[in-house]
Amino acid sequence: MSTSPLVSLLKKIFLNRGLWSLFSGAIMALAFEPYDIGFLVWVALLPILTILWLGKASFKRGFGMGWLYGMGWYSTSFWWIHEVGYVFDIPLWLFLLIAFLPLMAVYSALIGLWGGLVATVLRPRLEAAPATEGLRPEKKKQAWADWAWRDLFSTVGTATGVAALLVCVEWMRSSGTLAFSWNTLGMGMYHGLSMVQWAEFIGTTALSFIPAFTTVILWGAARRSYIYFKGCGSHCRIWDFYGCMLVLFLLFLGGMFISKSYSQNALLRKDSTLSVPVLAVQINKDQKEKIRERRQGISDFNQTLIEQTIAASEDVLRRQMAVAHNNKQNLAFPLHRPAWVIWPESALECDLSLDLIKNEIFTDERPVTTATVQDYAKYRYLTYQHGLTENFLTQYLPALRTALNRDAVLFTGADMHRMVPTANGELKMEGMLNAMACIPGTEVQSMSSAAKQHLMPFGEYIPLADSCEWIQRTYSEVTGTQVGDGIHPGTGNTPLSVPVPGTNETVGVIPAVCYEDTVGTKLTKFVRKGAQVIVNISNDGWFNHSACGAQQARNAAFRCIELRRPMVRAANMGVCCAIAPNGAFIDRQENEHQAGYSFAVLPVDRNAGFTLFAIAGDWAVALCFLLVLACATGKLVRKKLSA
Repeated sequence: MSTSPLVSLLKKIFLNRGLWSLFSGAIMALAFEPYDIGFLVWVALLPILTILWLGKASFKRGFGMGWLYGMGWYSTSFWWIHEVGYVFDIPLWLFLLIAFLPLMAVYSALIGLWGGLVATVLRPRLEAAPATEGLRPEKKKQAWADWAWRDLFSTVGTATGVAALLVCVEWMRSSGTLAFSWNTLGMGMYHGLSMVQWAEFIGTTALSFIPAFTTVILWGAARRSYIYFKGCGSHCRIWDFYGCMLVLFLLFLGGMFISKSYSQNALLRKDSTLSVPVLAVQINKDQKEKIRERRQGISDFNQTLIEQTIAASEDVLRRQMAVAHNNKQNLAFPLHRPAWVIWPESALECDLSLDLIKNEIFTDERPVTTATVQDYAKYRYLTYQHGLTENFLTQYLPALRTALNRDAVLFTGADMHRMVPTANGELKMEGMLNAMACIPGTEVQSMSSAAKQHLMPFGEYIPLADSCEWIQRTYSEVTGTQVGDGIHPGTGNTPLSVPVPGTNETVGVIPAVCYEDTVGTKLTKFVRKGAQVIVNISNDGWFNHSACGAQQARNAAFRCIELRRPMVRAANMGVCCAIAPNGAFIDRQENEHQAGYSFAVLPVDRNAGFTLFAIAGDWAVALCFLLVLACATGKLVRKKLSA
């Protein structure tokens, strides 16, 4: 009986391994924000492993299936990137064609590399069932036992190689020019916080080894059990799976105790802990609206943020008083006023200037070159910005502190000009820095800053532009400026020393501008022994009300675990929050899609030391590279010996 063409077509579609790879990758994306179905991280690799290992051992085929898996994973997980097209009025179809899909294709090529090697070099033995017909029962039992043990050792070796290789390709995605470390496999284990506490020792990227190793063990144990039962009629003991579950239980148990010791409540009970009340505020204004207002000469960012900050402070006090009223057992309930106020990236209405000779902010008149018409225009602009800065320091900021009833320290994002000395001693404005400004007083001399060092490729700089003339020419035609006049990376490794109003103490601030709070190794150089806090300012207004903010906040929590420092984040259109050293959110803005705030009392350990990750960085990733090499070499040696 012949089947209809429609049935045949549906059958081909259903059995198409490429479509299954693409779909399985999309399933993996559901383990992360905004879907946050965390258990999927433990099983979402099963379909792609089945596709890679039950087909022929071909690197080309494995690369293709792995690439499709990556496209499904990343295109679903990072769909929010397309919102940039809205800012520049680029049609969705065009942005997908020229930007989003090519970027996803590059990232997915790394998963393709993983798939190609997993399908060939790291492929398990997959021995056929032993031929036991005609054997006596005891011989048959021994043959099956030998087969099971060979399969078990093959599975453990394969699991080690596959998991280590995944760590390596995720590290490649998060480092160098690609520089995108979001949603690595280990981040899917965040729920419960216990399993992710080991990032303090091995780093977040290496955490991916745990779920990947477990998934391969599960795949191998399930296959072995099925074949063994089918051929022998009884169940075999899957010792590798039992051992894996025991190790996971011990990791969970140990992580639970570690997490508890670094929680907010546990730290606040210690005499060595300093309490720092922090208030992060945002006005929820997308980048397109901000650009339009600047072009129209509307400059009310300072005023809007001040009004929002005052309203937030008043609401914080009302809530504390309500809690105190209900807490009748403790009449000495403390009321906390914000010691630090944090505004988002690019929040300051006025620009600042950094003298690179003295590495200090200045606003007074300095000799600036006016050799060309462009230099003169920059000079006039600089003079105008100096006036705005003085106005902010002498009027806006004192009014804010009066309303807060405290000399709070203000952190704010600021565009900072890069002032370079010329041969005749004058200063020339070349490009800008995306910076965090810390303002503890009203004098310019009291201000300190930290510029963003880890720039976003294509967003804040053009890779290879300095060495390729055609890229420079294209960049100039599109932007109207020369390469080098744009955003420059900052330098330095010294944390900001910031006072805590109401005390005689200072705290070291680890600065994280924009998405620097997602790259762990970029913050380790600021770690010092003693009281420290990570302060992040971000502008997620480029991505509208998308999953970007939630994903970045989840990423940021892992920086607290890696360094064992608390964090406060102020993100425009993102998630304003405070995070404890165990990665738990102390407070989080109630509705991240509206203007709002986050207030918390940060537990800052005066005796905080160095974590293994802060000292050694991604040492576990280097170990994974060695494990991959060892597994591949062992397989080649065994293949040669068997031949």
